Formats: sequence, structure tokens, C-alpha cells
Amino acid sequence: MLIIAQISIAISIIAMLISFSIIRGFKTEIKNKVVGFNGHLQIANYSNIADAFSTDPIVYPRDDVESIKSIKNVISVAPIIEKPAILHENDLIEGIVFKGINKEYPTDFFNENLVKGRLPNLDTTLTEVCISENLAKKYNLDLDSAVRVYFFKEGQYTPRGRKLKVVGIYNTGLQDYDNHYILGNIKIPQQLDGWGDTLVGAYEIFLSNIDIIDFLKPIILQKLDYDVQLIDVREKESRFFSWLEMLNSNVIVIYILMTIVAFINIIGILLILILEKIKFIGLMKTLGMTTKKLSSVFLWLTMRYIMYSLLIGNIITIAIIIIQNLWHIIPLNETMYYMSYVPMQLNIDYFIIANLAIIILGLLGIIIPRIVIRQISPSEAVIAE
Repeated sequence: MLIIAQISIAISIIAMLISFSIIRGFKTEIKNKVVGFNGHLQIANYSNIADAFSTDPIVYPRDDVESIKSIKNVISVAPIIEKPAILHENDLIEGIVFKGINKEYPTDFFNENLVKGRLPNLDTTLTEVCISENLAKKYNLDLDSAVRVYFFKEGQYTPRGRKLKVVGIYNTGLQDYDNHYILGNIKIPQQLDGWGDTLVGAYEIFLSNIDIIDFLKPIILQKLDYDVQLIDVREKESRFFSWLEMLNSNVIVIYILMTIVAFINIIGILLILILEKIKFIGLMKTLGMTTKKLSSVFLWLTMRYIMYSLLIGNIITIAIIIIQNLWHIIPLNETMYYMSYVPMQLNIDYFIIANLAIIILGLLGIIIPRIVIRQISPSEAVIAE
């Protein structure tokens, strides 16, 4: 029975830690993908509140924006232009978003998610684009394929077409973006709109960590002029972040259930030890040992079993996380979950919290042996078989 109770405690800690690691890993992956397309913060004109795309340009460069680059934990501040367009190829028509970038843009995210090829040459070439794997499959495109993209300009009813060459194919798993976004040189939309090199649609700010947005926002706002607004990615893409926050409730339910299971098994260990040592209890009470001291003996015996269960549970959990992250043995439907495997993130804070919770429950368990031992008669216990 003791072994069964120990195994149950080990399973409880494994379930808690794995649940934490999956939720944390899932949230981190989704946040990184959304930020990869949008940046942590975006500087735009107030007129762009009603229009998500770049219709009212901003001067490039600007002194106030340049001053932001010196703020600690600001990794990059890069100009972008996002324009609605139509991709027309092989008798298919698709509404897309052309995202124009220059050399200042941090391309680590797209490089990490490249399936084949490379990112467009942003120095001089104005004909190269990087498209998603979804669009490539739908339009039967590959590297060096030619695609025709039609752009719209405000006030004009006839779109202007550009013949572009596919030099790279990416796949982030974030279908909402992969199905629409293509990446190219910022000079393409600048020329089409007649903006020249001194006007852009917005600036995207990349920080070292999404958790410091609230800390840095007021600092950045103080440096900006009053003619622009600062947009938080969590507000711009609230559909994703609101959904991720809902996942926390699932973790709480699992945590409560596993804590209850662990506590029941801790009580079970205590009661089994007491029943097995009932003659010993009677003898010690006859010799004058108090209920408090006897309870402490059984508590420390129980804690030894608990610590052994926690050790085994932690080792198994760490092994599962490492194996999953290395070989992705547990797959996911990428269309539904935005990634092809179950992400697991190893966080020492969750490990400490979960283990401390079990240990505290074990310490609280001293109440049970005190109640039971107090009811045991020394004379009856000594003669008990």
C-alpha cells in the first residue's frame, strides 16, 4: 500500500509539472509568433486606428524614434509598410498583405521559420519576395517561381501589378498570418505610393522580453512626439492574448485536482504507518512519550516517503520535457493549434512551487496522526496482534 501511495504522489507531481510546462511552452510559442509578425510595440499615426494598413505615412527617420533605440532592453526599432494586395497566379486569386521591410528589420524570426530558400535581398533588389508554405502549396509555387501581385492605392480604382520572384518559403504555423502575409522590400510599396525613401507606414519596436512591455511603454511614450500613437501588440492582437489567458483556468483546475490527490495519498501513508506500528505506539505511550513527539516521528517518516516520490517525479518530468523538446514525439494538428508538436518549457519557478506545495501538505498532515494516536489506548495497543 505504501508503494501505491508513493506512486500516486509521484504521478501527481508529474501531472502538475507537465501541465505547467505545456501551458507555459504553448503560451510562449504563440506569443513569440504573434510578436514575430508585429513587434512588441508599434508606432503609427492616429489615423491608422481605423485602418490597420499603412495609409497615412510617417517621416523616416525621426529624431524621437531614433532616441528610443538607446533605451535598455529595446532590441530594434524598424520601419515597415503593410499594404493590402491581391495575389493572382495559376487562375487563383487571394487577398494578401504585403509587408515591406528594410535592413533595420530583425529577421531572426523569419529565418528560424524558413522552410527553403532565403529572405529577399533588401539592398537593391525590388523583385524578390518570401511567401508562406500555405500560399506556395495553394498556388503550386516554388523557389524562383514568378508571381503577380496587384497593389491598391488610395483614390485609385485600378490596381497596379508587379511581377515578383519567390526566393524564400516560410512556415510559422500561425495560419492567420501564414495564409496572407508575404515579405518583401519596403521600397516596393514606397515607389507604388510615391512616398520616396523618407516616408513609411509605421515603426515596429522589438524588446528583449514581452513581460517588460508595461514597464517600457511609459518610458517610450515620453520620448515620442504627440503626432503618433504607441500600439501594444497585446491590444492589437487581443484575440490571441485573450485566448491564452483563458488557458490559465485549465492549469488551476489541474493543480487543484492533483493537489487533492496528493493530499489524500499523504494521509494514506500516515495512516498506513500508524496501523503498522500500533504496538510500537502503545509501548511508547506506556513509556511516557507524548502524542506530539509520536506524531513528529510519523510525520518525518512520511516526509521521507514524500521526498522520495518527489525525486522520482521530478526526474521523470525533466526527462519527458527534454525528450519532447528534442524529438517532438507528441505531435499536434498545426491547423488547430498553430504548431506541429506539443511545446514544453522547463521553468524552475513552477518546479519549486509545485514541490513546495506537496511538502507543505505533508507538514499539514501532522494533524491526522495526532488525532489517531490520541485515540490509541496503550494497554490495548500493546496486546494487539
